[in-house]
Amino acid sequence: MFKLFRLILPILFPSWRFFSWIGPSPRVEVGFVTDANASPTDWLSIFPQPEKLSFASSLVRLLHNPQWNERLYINTCAEHLFESHSEFHEQQIAQRLLSAVKSGEIIAPEAAQYLIFRIRTLVSEHEKLTENFVFISRSFSLLPYGVKK
Repeated sequence: MFKLFRLILPILFPSWRFFSWIGPSPRVEVGFVTDANASPTDWLSIFPQPEKLSFASSLVRLLHNPQWNERLYINTCAEHLFESHSEFHEQQIAQRLLSAVKSGEIIAPEAAQYLIFRIRTLVSEHEKLTENFVFISRSFSLLPYGVKK
């Protein structure tokens, strides 16, 4: 009986020692410009967290939350980008952001013709948050994706 209890105990109370350290937390922000060579002046956080969720919404999100899955995928791609540049990961983030603009999840300014995203990290050191900009993408046209006409 004791052996069985020893086997079940780690399932009930998992060890969190596999988190040896907490790395930088990526934040993806999007900016819009009218010229492909311009730099955005305003940056928007993508998929902001809701201020408050009802109990019913929390239960539904526990079982079905495609927006959170999308956000996790974008963060994974962002982590790969600040380790080393990858055209694939840059394209994946851009495609998902362009889809979000097309669906109306992200609102582009009326005159915007291009989308640019950047990745910033927040690092907590000695109870102080430090912000670093680790990646700025090239510009992606909104036109081929049917976002602007």
